[in-house]
Amino acid sequence: MHNNLKGMFLVKRRGGLIQYFKTGYDLFSLPRWDVRKLGRLDMLNPDRSSLGADFERIIAKECNKGFEVFKAQRPRRRVSKTTKDPITSKGKVTWVINPAKVVTRINLPAKVSVYLNNFKKWFYDSHTGEVVIRWNANEDIKILDPMDVFMFRLSDLIVLNANRINVGAGNANLEEAMLFQRAIERAWKRTRS
Repeated sequence: MHNNLKGMFLVKRRGGLIQYFKTGYDLFSLPRWDVRKLGRLDMLNPDRSSLGADFERIIAKECNKGFEVFKAQRPRRRVSKTTKDPITSKGKVTWVINPAKVVTRINLPAKVSVYLNNFKKWFYDSHTGEVVIRWNANEDIKILDPMDVFMFRLSDLIVLNANRINVGAGNANLEEAMLFQRAIERAWKRTRS
């Protein structure tokens, strides 16, 4: 879970799916087991905002107390009248979950004037799920969403496309890191045409 984008909360799933929530309380539109799973994870708070720290405590408290104040979604049981379960010969049971209250339109960041002339390397940080672009002795650019590569100019895209992303030992996060590499290739091809 990530507190970013001026008060928005982001949940980055394994495989690269990112869900954007307008407020922290919209996270409670997720199913109970999902909120509990998020409550066990560390929240990344890059802005060091007190809102993010307070919300992390609220989520942990609600998960421990059984969602007393903020009610997380419970699935509804639906029994089919037409489809029978082959084992029990009764109506087939399915569980229905409402969609979460996610933000569907996210504005891409404006183009940044970075000019990666002193480019050192770029690598996937498995702890935060971000890509770190080290382009100066003491400056890094961090990208959480692969779509954010579209903020770079053509000269920067050429530099990034010419250098493969570093994944780390064991290549455990190769699939997620390659999402960023492919996004760079697509952005580079799009700006060329």
